[in-house]
Amino acid sequence: MEEVKVTGTTIENLGILDLIDKKPEDLAAVTQIQNVGVVLAPEALSGALMKIPQKNVGLIVTIPPTSGKIKRLTGQLTVDGEAFANHSGSPEDMLVIAGQIIITSEIEVVGFKEVIVAGQIIAPKKAERALVGAVSQLTGQIVYYTGETPRLFVGNDTFSKAFLDLIDGNMSMILIGSFEFGSDVDTSTLKQKITELVLIGELRAPKELIPLLQLLAVVKLGNIVGKENVEAQSEQ
Repeated sequence: MEEVKVTGTTIENLGILDLIDKKPEDLAAVTQIQNVGVVLAPEALSGALMKIPQKNVGLIVTIPPTSGKIKRLTGQLTVDGEAFANHSGSPEDMLVIAGQIIITSEIEVVGFKEVIVAGQIIAPKKAERALVGAVSQLTGQIVYYTGETPRLFVGNDTFSKAFLDLIDGNMSMILIGSFEFGSDVDTSTLKQKITELVLIGELRAPKELIPLLQLLAVVKLGNIVGKENVEAQSEQ
C-alpha cells in the first residue's frame, strides 16, 4: 500500500486509507475525507478524525493500542496459513486485514495477540477453528470452502465450455464480482469440472444450469440469475 502523505485539503478516492502510524497533529491540515472505502485508524486518532468532515466513507476501523508491531494485509491477496504464524515477530504483534484475502492452506499456529478484519476472508474449512479463536474484531465476512485447490476470479468474466474442458480434473471456483457461464456450457460438463462455488457478487447462467449452480454454491453472498431473466429485464 502506498503511504498516505497528508499535505492538506482533501483526502479522497481511496479503497483503504491507512492512518495507523499517524498522530492527531498529522491531520491538522486535512479539511475533508471523501470517497474512501475503509479507514484504518488507531484509538488515539479517533478524536481528531471525527472532527474532519467526511463524505462517502464506508467503514472506520479503530485499532486498539499494542506494545507490539502492527502487520497489515491489505487489498486483494492470496496467502497461505503460515502468514498467521508470525515466526519472526512478537506475541504482542497485531494483524490487520483489510480487503479481500484468500487463505490457501490450514492455519497451524496464530502468532498474533489480535487479528482485526475489515473486509472478506475466504479460507479453507479446516482453518475455521483457528480463525474463530484469533479474530477479535470483524467488520465483513469470513467464508469457507472445502476444496483443496481453489481458483480465485475477481472482476468480470465469462466462462465457456472450452474453458471448462481445459481443466484437468476439477476445481473449486471463488468468484468475486460479476460473472457469466456461456450458453454452450452444459450441466454434465459443469458437474464434472466444478466441485463447489463461493460467490460474492452476481453469477449469470443459462436457466437449465441454475439448480446445479445453487447446489454447488457453498457460499452465496449475491445472486445467481438466469440469463434469460436478465435479458428480459433489459428489454423492458
